[in-house]
Amino acid sequence: MYSKNYPNMFKPLKLKNLTMKNRVMSAPNMIFHVVDNRPDDYYIGYLEHKARGGAAIVTLGEMAVGDGANHVPEMIKNDDNLPIYAEMAQVIHEHGAIASVELTHGGNKVKTQYNTVQPMSASESISYFKPGTHLSNANLAMSGEATGDLIEVKIKSMTKEDMEHVCQQFADTAAYMLHAGFDAILLHYGHTWLPDQFFSPIMNTRTDEFGGPFENRMKFPLMIAKAVRDRVGPNVPVMIRLSGSEYKPDGFDVNDMITFLEKAQEYIDLVEVSGMDAYRGSTYYDHCIHADLSEAIKKSGRVHIPVFTVGNVVHPEEIEEIIASGKADGVSVARALLADPFMPEKVLAGRRNEVTPCLHCWSCIDSDNDNRHLVCSVNPLIGREARLGFGDDIGKAQVSRKVLVVGGGPAGMEAAITASRRGHEVTLAEKSDALGGLLKFTDADAYKADLRCYKNFLVQRTKDLNIRVLLNTEVTPEFIADGGYEDVVIATGSVPVTPNIPGIEKAKHATEIYYDPEGVKGDKVVIIGGGLVGVEAGLHLQKIGKNVVVLEAMDQALRDAGNLYKMNLMYTMRQTGVMPVTGALVKEIVDGAVIYEKDGEEFREEADSVYYAVGMKSVDDLYFNLDDVPVRTAIVGDAKKVGKVAGAIHTGYFAATDIGKL
Repeated sequence: MYSKNYPNMFKPLKLKNLTMKNRVMSAPNMIFHVVDNRPDDYYIGYLEHKARGGAAIVTLGEMAVGDGANHVPEMIKNDDNLPIYAEMAQVIHEHGAIASVELTHGGNKVKTQYNTVQPMSASESISYFKPGTHLSNANLAMSGEATGDLIEVKIKSMTKEDMEHVCQQFADTAAYMLHAGFDAILLHYGHTWLPDQFFSPIMNTRTDEFGGPFENRMKFPLMIAKAVRDRVGPNVPVMIRLSGSEYKPDGFDVNDMITFLEKAQEYIDLVEVSGMDAYRGSTYYDHCIHADLSEAIKKSGRVHIPVFTVGNVVHPEEIEEIIASGKADGVSVARALLADPFMPEKVLAGRRNEVTPCLHCWSCIDSDNDNRHLVCSVNPLIGREARLGFGDDIGKAQVSRKVLVVGGGPAGMEAAITASRRGHEVTLAEKSDALGGLLKFTDADAYKADLRCYKNFLVQRTKDLNIRVLLNTEVTPEFIADGGYEDVVIATGSVPVTPNIPGIEKAKHATEIYYDPEGVKGDKVVIIGGGLVGVEAGLHLQKIGKNVVVLEAMDQALRDAGNLYKMNLMYTMRQTGVMPVTGALVKEIVDGAVIYEKDGEEFREEADSVYYAVGMKSVDDLYFNLDDVPVRTAIVGDAKKVGKVAGAIHTGYFAATDIGKL
């Protein structure tokens, strides 16, 4: 495979007796389509689309090696389930990809309800889990929320016999999956899983031959790799996903990992370098966050196997640059291939402009951790391929219709794009002078580069397709009737709720900080409302040099944020000092100050500027005023239900696919 603009990305690579057709690996991730301890057709369809989209390796994620290893319900490895795993491998092979499986042991992250043996790790400890999710104290610590209604689990220190048993579990699972038809094994040694728990001098406090110096702490991880290699033989590719650093002053670092890999490369054929914390990949971190670790390993001169990087690699240009500059031999991609599984094929075909960018919004992992269906904000199809029966090619409608989309925000643009791709004659009417809707604020926000990229993608796709765009156009029932439209999609969005606070006329809505930055007077800013809009506006203001106080009436801020996004956001808040005052009921806004009550006591917060963000309300008047207009209507996005990008994109997409279906 060759692409003129991406020659390194599409350079083949040999792994034992297998050939990677390019340098893109679809990184492992779990989706909860496991019923009665077996994966279902949804899981098979999900993997098939990753392969169809062009990744060279597609990895079935988080195959726990057996009892004592499970942090989620176990995918049982028995004769009854063997045909299902065989079909998984087969659908990957059908598109020229290598079928890989990630083997895991959670150690102190396993849950008692999914195992019959006591959880164990390098050292004795106590773990805590948030009920109803798969979040452990290791995750919760990022947000400072490892307290409250948590489940306590006692962890035992592993004996030598325990280690030998776990090695056997890894070897047996590898053999089973190879028998099912998988080609390669990926051992998960990263993200605080069991091998990491031995590597870490923080978690591993042993005083025997498996504790103390790093040379001792790496013995058990080496035992696992050797056991798997001995079992599968010399010709099967065995890979490792590794944390390149613990990112703590008293933790292990990349030099330790180089020492480990120098020994481990006797048993493994490729290393995928991540970081100790799997959750550093939000919009608040830079892209390609672990490329420095893979580069250090490659440049050490001591590691001679291919080195891949993983972590916030979003764009094809980033993949090409990483390989061309020698930072890694290839890239493992997770969320970018959820946003668009067809990214490699589109790039190869010269359709780079059609690649849907990832937001790094964590909707996928949050829904996953909440035991729900995997949800991608920008890809309504992911995980639903088996039911919907199509991928990037959505096909033409049965009947071509004349369609009007009212509103040029994300829901409206998605509806217009999808309807146009389905073969309809589409007009998009927007009352302002530019497309983008509420996402236009991203043009000024200091942290929203990923969301801005996605907004620009929607705008450009709208321009590239055969869509008639009418700006500065107010749509009325008469406009619709006179235009002869057959289908109308109402995407009129939402407007801010104005709180009933004395003196509110002295304040503005938080989004005004982006559209009227000169209107932010002085250095002291108070924001009323500690949801996502208020907090993220506060972070932006702090970034440009303002002193910000956020007041939230409820006992908890960011109630509208998903768990992991919230953790990343709260970590950033602690780093910047923008921490909401919760339980703060605002009583009045006066000249130069905000008066609020907390715990029965009144406080005065000095303010040069005051903003508020206490919610939004749907703009749906047009939808309810079309009774006398003979058109088929749908309402989408915030106009239907106030929400986030996922709601806008999903409703816009599916409303458009319903047009002309009969």
